[in-house]
Amino acid sequence: MLYIAIVRPAQSITPKHSIKSLKSTKDVELFIQEAPGFGKNDSDERKRLPSVKPRLSYHASKQAIIDHVFQVTKSASPSNTGIKAKRVIHAKDLKLQVNGTPENAILYVVPTLIRGPTTPYPFQSSSEPNAPCGFHTLHQVTHEVNGQGDKYNEVVKPLVDALERWMKRQMSRPTSLQALFRPTALDRIHENITNPAYAAEPNRDWLLLENKLTPEQAMAKMKETNKTDHVVHNPLYGIHVYLYNKVDMLVTNPYYGQAIPDYSKIKIPDREQWFKGEDNKEESRELSWVEEFPLHRAAADGDLPTLRYLLKVEGSKVNIWDHDGWPAIHYACWYGRVDAVKILLDEGGCDPNITNRNETSLLHLAAGCGCHNIIRILVDHPFIDRHLLDKQQRTPIECAEQIKSKDWNKCVQLLKELSHKPYRRITVHKMDGSEKTLDLRRGGNATVNDLIESLRLSNESKLYFSLWVTSKSLHLQLKPDHSPLIQMQKWPELLCQLSGVKRKSAEAENPRIVLKRDVNLLPNVEEEVSDIYSTRLLYEEARAQVLRGLYPSLDQVAIAMAAVVMRIIHGPYDHKKHKPSFMDDTILRQILPGCKLHNRTLNWPQKILQEFKELSEQGPGEASQLHLLYLRYCWTQISTYGSAFFTGYAYATRKHGNDTHQRIVAMYIGVNHRGIHFIKVENKALLVSVSYLSLSWKLNEAERLFQIRTGDDKINMIIHTPQAALICHLMSKLRSSCIPGLKGS
Repeated sequence: MLYIAIVRPAQSITPKHSIKSLKSTKDVELFIQEAPGFGKNDSDERKRLPSVKPRLSYHASKQAIIDHVFQVTKSASPSNTGIKAKRVIHAKDLKLQVNGTPENAILYVVPTLIRGPTTPYPFQSSSEPNAPCGFHTLHQVTHEVNGQGDKYNEVVKPLVDALERWMKRQMSRPTSLQALFRPTALDRIHENITNPAYAAEPNRDWLLLENKLTPEQAMAKMKETNKTDHVVHNPLYGIHVYLYNKVDMLVTNPYYGQAIPDYSKIKIPDREQWFKGEDNKEESRELSWVEEFPLHRAAADGDLPTLRYLLKVEGSKVNIWDHDGWPAIHYACWYGRVDAVKILLDEGGCDPNITNRNETSLLHLAAGCGCHNIIRILVDHPFIDRHLLDKQQRTPIECAEQIKSKDWNKCVQLLKELSHKPYRRITVHKMDGSEKTLDLRRGGNATVNDLIESLRLSNESKLYFSLWVTSKSLHLQLKPDHSPLIQMQKWPELLCQLSGVKRKSAEAENPRIVLKRDVNLLPNVEEEVSDIYSTRLLYEEARAQVLRGLYPSLDQVAIAMAAVVMRIIHGPYDHKKHKPSFMDDTILRQILPGCKLHNRTLNWPQKILQEFKELSEQGPGEASQLHLLYLRYCWTQISTYGSAFFTGYAYATRKHGNDTHQRIVAMYIGVNHRGIHFIKVENKALLVSVSYLSLSWKLNEAERLFQIRTGDDKINMIIHTPQAALICHLMSKLRSSCIPGLKGS
């Protein structure tokens, strides 16, 4: 069955008002048809929407619907005047229950033209529920259907609900209602005065564009045939002017008898664009929105099965805007789809603090709409930012109190409860073993910069450090605008993507936020460090990396650095206390990497004690000076210092006679301002370091590998790693910052 919703602007929208004044369902009227005999007995016939049963197919032609509208309105009109509609819009496919039987149905919307004084309505609007059939405001019909449903046919309620949702969607988009009620292009033209210079030519308008007559030629033709110095411009085409206005503008031709304008600056559209009507443009835009943004449509309609399916297929689009600058969850909130909002947040991972193009957050929208159930969901969300302001610098509470939608009091109460809830907290670990717990005042909107400010670091310290998310399998530096909370929530997915860890193992790893050296820190900046706190943290991080074997060095350098650590931990050398027996395995593992201890050819205790004694007698005594001394060894003697480390592997080929054997060599890949470095995982041996000056590389992101090559072709390696793209991006960035004029390959 086909159901027809005949709609028009309410009588309160007078011709003096613009169509833009249509703001709610109170401003739109719907034609209600009264069944024969209604009100005289207890007949089953009730008030209803016009309907038609197609004879040949499920869909009817638009002209058939237009003809039916004319007959229905003519028979119901006291003056026997029907409505001659010009446009039919397919609004919604529905499944209805008619007398207990399911039935497929289509809802068509037929908008009537804006009337002027010479084209009155054939019906008068009515605010009385029991008035004869005619136009009633959509808001009034919705209220009656929900409160006095016995007066209406059983299918009216789902039809009116669908129509109301459709109309609200149009009202939420800037130009949809303007296109809906605007007259067609031909109706907007009453008079047209053309230049008689082109009257003898067929298809004169298009020929003018195609031939592109020069201004001199056009002016000569005009002077030959027409001596007028006025041109009447049709102001009705393409703008919102009502039909009773004949001509409201007389434009004097500024070019007659004066300098000729530069026509070359006028962009001439192609033929298809020239003849394309505005009405078709609006209807195609509606279709493209449905097709291009199915997630937004499912959220607006509360279609939960479709919503869940789309989140699995295209979950990455959960936070994107449509062409009107709205994310899907804003549509769900606008239409009060509580379950859809919950699914988008819990299953889709939607950002609860997302805003639309007008900077309206989800919390502001729910407060303005009076959706207290949605506010309750947002209040309990761990990432909610309670301090968000909208474009007018209003809080959600102020928004609810000013708009005063239904249940706004409940909204205000919930928002006040949120303001008294304790903030979520996060712990930032430091390389010296200390930690600091911070309040996340902005919830999931708290960025790395916000946390750095909360740590109260000095301006100098801010140059050296950034926040990292670290776990057993991956260390990742965050960007200044990253949200640590969101990155920690996504950590299992990042581990699977960037380190190749299985999902179950990834979920078992516990990420931490750590304050560490910024990998982008330039060496010449770090070497000027004077802040004692920064020096200590840099020393502790360098020492930890040395003990892990990621800062390999020569044996003599390792001995000198171990002596510095001995001086810091155990004070000055004491010949009575600091004997070879003092240097047991526990002490040695505090000052030397484990890979060095496997080398038994050196007497490590004796060598370190000798260096320790000389340092105590001749070297600095203050802790800050000793920290700097340790760092100087790192800056000058360790090529991998300051590297961001990744994991990967390469194939090593070895020939044995006529046989060729390949084996996998697991490696740590370090990238810093000097170049790229490869450390063997098995024994922490530095395999090779390559400077940017002689290095080129090629990324194969699809295969998750990259190839490096030196200019002399002595090194040509293929490295397999899930982090290939990250490594190449970091090399490009560091290379360009260290060597001006050179860019990454």
